[in-house]
Amino acid sequence: MLFVQWQAHAQPADIPRLKHTMLRMQQKKDFCKDSAYIDILDSLAFAFYRISADSLFFYSQKALDFAQQAGYGKGVSVSIRIQGNGYALTGNYVKMLASYQQALTIAEKINDPICIAKATVNIAMRYSDIGKGDESMKLFMKAADIFEKMKDSLNWQKAITGIGVTWSQKKQYDKALRYHQKALDIATAMKDDYSVVVSNDNIGAVLFEQAKYKEALDRFLHTREYFSHTDDKIRKTRADVAIALTYFQLKNYPATIEYANQSLQSATEIKAKRLIGQSDKILADVYDAKNDARNALKYFKLYKDISDSLFNETMLKKTGELEARFEYEKRETQLKKDQEKKNALHKHIVRNKELQISIATLVILFLSILIFLLFRSRAAKHKTNQLLEAKNEEIERQAVQLHLKTQEKDKLFSIISHDLKVPLYSLKNMLEILKEHSLPEADLQSIINEFRRDIDYSAELTSNLLSWASSQLDGRIIIPVMLPVHELVSGTMEPLIKTAADKKVELINKVPQPLTVWADQNMVQVLIRNLISNAIKFCNPGDVITIEGRAKDGIVEICVADTGIGIGKEVLTKINRKESVTTFGTANEKGVGLGMLLCHEFAEANRGIFRVESEPGKGSRFYFTLPSIPDLQ
Repeated sequence: MLFVQWQAHAQPADIPRLKHTMLRMQQKKDFCKDSAYIDILDSLAFAFYRISADSLFFYSQKALDFAQQAGYGKGVSVSIRIQGNGYALTGNYVKMLASYQQALTIAEKINDPICIAKATVNIAMRYSDIGKGDESMKLFMKAADIFEKMKDSLNWQKAITGIGVTWSQKKQYDKALRYHQKALDIATAMKDDYSVVVSNDNIGAVLFEQAKYKEALDRFLHTREYFSHTDDKIRKTRADVAIALTYFQLKNYPATIEYANQSLQSATEIKAKRLIGQSDKILADVYDAKNDARNALKYFKLYKDISDSLFNETMLKKTGELEARFEYEKRETQLKKDQEKKNALHKHIVRNKELQISIATLVILFLSILIFLLFRSRAAKHKTNQLLEAKNEEIERQAVQLHLKTQEKDKLFSIISHDLKVPLYSLKNMLEILKEHSLPEADLQSIINEFRRDIDYSAELTSNLLSWASSQLDGRIIIPVMLPVHELVSGTMEPLIKTAADKKVELINKVPQPLTVWADQNMVQVLIRNLISNAIKFCNPGDVITIEGRAKDGIVEICVADTGIGIGKEVLTKINRKESVTTFGTANEKGVGLGMLLCHEFAEANRGIFRVESEPGKGSRFYFTLPSIPDLQ
């Protein structure tokens, strides 16, 4: 419910105007890449925020290059700060905070108060996101003081709003209301209708948290009325969600259903997944309260489906926030250590002055003994150095292995935390519905079928997780042997023939004989099984899956090709980037999100490469290579 709406000096609607201005400047005879041109590039970059991260980085990088060439410090700070917004958009929270810190450092160096305050606000917002409320509060207050002194009312109002939201996050609602009211007063004095509405909406959110639902409802209705006359469909849909939630708390179920349906329709039109999920959840809750089990189950299933699709995005965001928090704590710890080192160094200097004569004597004595020992034990020293070098190499090797294993452990933990919990929570929620409601036989059969799908999904996930874990744990051994590919493919296909036949999909082994590879048999079998199983999921009746192989220059390339539905560009990019992807097959079979990752890992473990080619509606081709002779290992 609680959020901060930050107005920007450039909005998406400004993009055509800004591009036109940029082109006009470029066409002038005396055109130069001065501060005015750099400011236009930065405004254009910012206008692409939440629309296109690529365009944001493109224009902000051009602005940064020109600003550095021109020695335009303010432009450098602004460009880097906008790039921080781009990193926030792509989920790279570590680079985001680093960019904001760099922008702040440059702003302080050129002593630009507005740039300092804006960078401070950005850092404060992100500190709030990672749970550093106290630090966030201090930074918002610092920025608010600067904006007030510089008579920048618009940004002052934003900083005051940030303080109000931070108090809300701390559940200090009286203080939150006080600051939101102050933000409203500033917006009213500016005669800024948009800021007035946003402040009123934030006040409504706090009143909702205080269970003052009727007062909150008036604010939300006012917000909806305002955004109904604008092109901001996101804001209007959010207002509908807030109104529906408030009516639900007031037990006005008809009004709840009316506004929840409106928000669901609008959210679907603008493809806002999170708002779709919120609307489905409200409808599931209100029908449950009305003892309408059929509709409650219907919308709960819709909510569950959209929640599952959002889970990966949420986990990535949480992971990014945790990384940012870790970097913040590491930086704070390092600052503390640096200060301790400075204090220790000061004491050390004082002590050195007092003991200067004694230390000099000891050094001379030590050097004399060392020179004597060097001449007496040159041979022993040479041998000792060799041993030390060997030990150092071993330590470095172990350090690299430890770092890699730590990364592998984190990757495995992330996969388990998502892909194993989600089906279990799904089963639990459905059992609770069965426990609380008596359902018609048709709905009961639907739930039983969904149970079976979740159980099949969990079994496949467990199998893949065990394969993954066995490849990652200490002591893993890859045992390469010479393998006949045709026979290996036939043996791996055998358990999958019935599954393919059930979907009326044909499996064809076109691997020529004799064709051999030098690889670990278990890993290659898991690799082939995952690819064939995946192809079956995404084929329709009548489709064909073909396994082919060819050898060239000591390398064997194996291809699993299908004539199925193909893979979209976004999912294909994630697969080739080794990211976990969960999708549904043509018969609504749910993927486990780990198979493609295993294929990457097992192919590379055997000195091979894994890649995918596909187009929607034209089938897919999964390739992996393996060495054909032992020398390549």
